[in-house]
Amino acid sequence: MTRMLMTRMLSLGARIGAVLVALLLVGGCERAADRLKQEIAATQNPWPKSSALHDPADRMLRRLIVDERYLTRIKQAGSKDKAAVAGAQLALDGIGRLPRPMLERRAQLLAAMLRGMPVEKCALIARAATASDIAQVGRTLFNELEKRPSQDIEFWFEMSYQASLAELEQRPATPATEQQIAEATEALLASMADESTRARAMAVLPRMDTAPAADVCWASLMLLDAASSTVPEPHRGTLAWLMAQQ
Repeated sequence: MTRMLMTRMLSLGARIGAVLVALLLVGGCERAADRLKQEIAATQNPWPKSSALHDPADRMLRRLIVDERYLTRIKQAGSKDKAAVAGAQLALDGIGRLPRPMLERRAQLLAAMLRGMPVEKCALIARAATASDIAQVGRTLFNELEKRPSQDIEFWFEMSYQASLAELEQRPATPATEQQIAEATEALLASMADESTRARAMAVLPRMDTAPAADVCWASLMLLDAASSTVPEPHRGTLAWLMAQQ
């Protein structure tokens, strides 16, 4: 059961991680590849000036567009569509290279956004797998991010920039060992209130694709909370790292 739990956590982390970055850079990436000028890229910000996301996105785009390594990566993709995917993939690949505290903050913010959604949308995000799924839930996530305090929005875009930079620089990641993963899993189980909660988790996690929406949302929040608050350190950081892996 422990192995099954961790497999599901990795799968959930991959899907959520994809949602976190796939929509974030897609607008800026193809335009950066086409125009190569900071000011022009800034005018192509995917969010209107009235949006709370506009200025943080603008700052991120201006920082990325002047990095030749970034431009090289985008150019190598070829077409506009492939460039957009390459830009999103760059940030996604770099998420696992971020320090544990940033990954814990990421899990905390994700949990807060999911809690602001109806159960059906929360479950939809947890189940996202295809490109169309990710596009749909990405819009939902960013709509929720837009409602968050300014420090949360700033963190989100800074995290995405740092993830892209970490991948470009090939910063060494610090992977969790098998022992750390096992210990974190045990800590996760121990954090659950009672046997009925553990039984529910074990019943829902292996079938996130088919379980009722309320159960899927509950399980997703349980994992995110564990990676950001309910499990003690250093296990919290291990869980946050696991959920950031592809």
